[in-house]
Amino acid sequence: MRVLIVTSTFPLSDNDGLPRFVYDLAVAMAGFCQVTVLAPHHSGALPQETMGSLTVRRFQYAWPARTQRLAYGSGMRENLRASWPARLQIPAYMGALALAVRKLAGSRRFDVINSHWVVPQGGATAMACGRRRAWAHIVTAHAGDISLLERLPMGANLVGCIAGRTDLFLPVSTDLGRRLQMLAGRAIRWEAQPMGVDFRRFSKPASHRQTPRPFEDDFILFVGRLVEKKGAACLLDALSLLQSEFPRLGLAVIGSGPMENRLRRRAETLGIASRVRFLGRLGHREIIAYLHACGVLVVPSMVDARGETDGMPTVLAEALAAGCRVVAGR
Repeated sequence: MRVLIVTSTFPLSDNDGLPRFVYDLAVAMAGFCQVTVLAPHHSGALPQETMGSLTVRRFQYAWPARTQRLAYGSGMRENLRASWPARLQIPAYMGALALAVRKLAGSRRFDVINSHWVVPQGGATAMACGRRRAWAHIVTAHAGDISLLERLPMGANLVGCIAGRTDLFLPVSTDLGRRLQMLAGRAIRWEAQPMGVDFRRFSKPASHRQTPRPFEDDFILFVGRLVEKKGAACLLDALSLLQSEFPRLGLAVIGSGPMENRLRRRAETLGIASRVRFLGRLGHREIIAYLHACGVLVVPSMVDARGETDGMPTVLAEALAAGCRVVAGR
């Protein structure tokens, strides 16, 4: 079987700090079938490469390559909010993606195309393949795409159009599946399917020298983008409440994003700056080491001011695979 995975988020290497859930899925599937990944290009990346058993193609959507702003770094949603050039690149991105899908599908006989995120990947692939196609189209919904479609005036119409050219939706949670069904306004095929993890990657580090020690005592760990819906601000408030009873308790924050400076100022205002370490974006092997070293991972997901929330954060499953204690929002 030949499978094409279409995604906007894909790491440059096995230890890249970018979210790797689509990469892990592709690697796992490559044990059973032939997998090609189509992802956006960015400056410094190769247009075609082999990553282990995967064939990776990257499509360019702006010239020169260094001007591409939409699909790299902190994430497409954050890039759109922070950059007018990123917003202006949306039509070019959609057109380049649809053209790349059509070209790849025409040169290789795929049995399945799996688009990650209903928009833009699901929409562009549906546009490229049309109603008459030789492959099955499966769309994985992750959360941000559903929240966006719920706010768009024509969001329901767009979902209906994509559903007409999609054989199955795979939302990462039942909540997302129900919301997608309501948007479509008619019966659609969907099955909740959270993203998985490779248990072999989460064994305890062989050497104690690899174990991070950001604090002398136990510490809380947060891993995620520094955006409102991830709830890091709420976690800082909670830590300040614990300081009188646990004055040596620390918090390690792994991740980057537009709220980082605001969170640093909040820690100073709360008087806990000395107990918080902002570590930035780390490689995956380093994150695994922190999961083994921490006292507890906290996933304080919340509904933000725009009505967005997490679907099923992959780090939750990764922490459980590492044998880490987890406290999470509903």
